[in-house]
Amino acid sequence: MAARAAHSPATRRTHHFRAGFGPHAVAVTDTILAYTDTVLRGRREYLTDWQVEVNHAIKETGLSFNTDAVLAVPTKTSEVRLFELDNGTMSQARLAREVWDYERYAGHRAWEGARGTIGGTYPFWQRHRYTRSKTFPRLHVVLAGRAEHLLDNRLQALTAAVQGITIAVF
Repeated sequence: MAARAAHSPATRRTHHFRAGFGPHAVAVTDTILAYTDTVLRGRREYLTDWQVEVNHAIKETGLSFNTDAVLAVPTKTSEVRLFELDNGTMSQARLAREVWDYERYAGHRAWEGARGTIGGTYPFWQRHRYTRSKTFPRLHVVLAGRAEHLLDNRLQALTAAVQGITIAVF
């Protein structure tokens, strides 16, 4: 039996496009692979699962935001990592709005207690979404697809637009 030649990334992408995956889906997959190959390599944390194109919604309020990927990487404080990939195709205002929607979702508190009684609030995500997390997962914004100086400009604009919100940028 002849040995199969390894496919180059360009060849794999061609197969992905033929299979119906678009450039954005391939870029999200590449991001997941790069994160596991570089950030998680040699650490105790490891990838146990992932989902792509995930909607985080609170139906009662209409609040929602989307992430391109949710990676399950269990640690003592958080069970997942959230990723938003920007290839420079969405407007800066839309990218900033995604981050602000993330912040509103993370801060949403739900009321608990019978009507007319003393009740309390709790973080919505802690009971309904990421039940094993002690903190809301950080949003990782991945900037790609442009020249280095354009990515720097995009990062500066995003930082100014979301001042006060902590995000990880790759």
